[in-house]
Amino acid sequence: MKKHPAHGPLALALLALVAAGCTSVTPSIVSEPVPPPPVGDGTPVTIPEGPAYTVSEKAESMRIAIDVSAEDEASTAFASGVRETVVTALRGRKFQIVTDGSRDLDLSFSARQSLFDRTGEYVTLDGTVSARLDDAATGNVLAETSFHGRNKASLGDDRAAIDLSKAMRPAIREWIAATVTPEQVPLDVRTLRVSDIDRYPGGESAFIDGFVAAVSGMEGVLRCETVASDAKAHTATFRALYRPSQYPQGLVHAAILRHPEFNLVLK
Repeated sequence: MKKHPAHGPLALALLALVAAGCTSVTPSIVSEPVPPPPVGDGTPVTIPEGPAYTVSEKAESMRIAIDVSAEDEASTAFASGVRETVVTALRGRKFQIVTDGSRDLDLSFSARQSLFDRTGEYVTLDGTVSARLDDAATGNVLAETSFHGRNKASLGDDRAAIDLSKAMRPAIREWIAATVTPEQVPLDVRTLRVSDIDRYPGGESAFIDGFVAAVSGMEGVLRCETVASDAKAHTATFRALYRPSQYPQGLVHAAILRHPEFNLVLK
């Protein structure tokens, strides 16, 4: 039988070359653009070109308005004593008591007294106080309760009303201590101070209006308002009332991430 040359050493050499060529081929790697890393809620954030604006954050006390009213004229002195108890109990509790302007919380009390016994000049009264804590921005009731008390026989009506308010003082103080606290109220307040806003396209007023609108529109922010602006220093300070449960990393970080159009940089 005649042998074909292709089956000889030449064929083997060709096969070896082919095999060597196959093992030396390296797949080409195509470079893909790397997206910005996800931050916060996992959404990539692209910082726009242009000037950056420095922002700093500071915790503030919540503003609380107190209203204590008497249900009838006879209960006026009793209601006055209740108010004194409430104001004293709130001192040093990280709240700013306000009588006008914007407030974050409404704390209201309604006081009523009734005659239990009158023996000669000695008077014993029954008292009822209804208390309620409201979210001023939404009107939602955060807590409410009522108290009942009775004074020991006191000499005269005026003394009885004062003693009645004193008899109910411990219960009112205990409720305020347990309920009307920054830890129990699901709200928080921050002031945000932004610098160099004169470099913003449209000017400082455009930045202020846009920032207030943007932060106010964030879910969980109940109110954002301008506290102060300094045209010489080119700064603006904003006060925001919000629900901290929705921003575990803080409001200022959320504002930076969710509104990159302002190009904010944390100080």
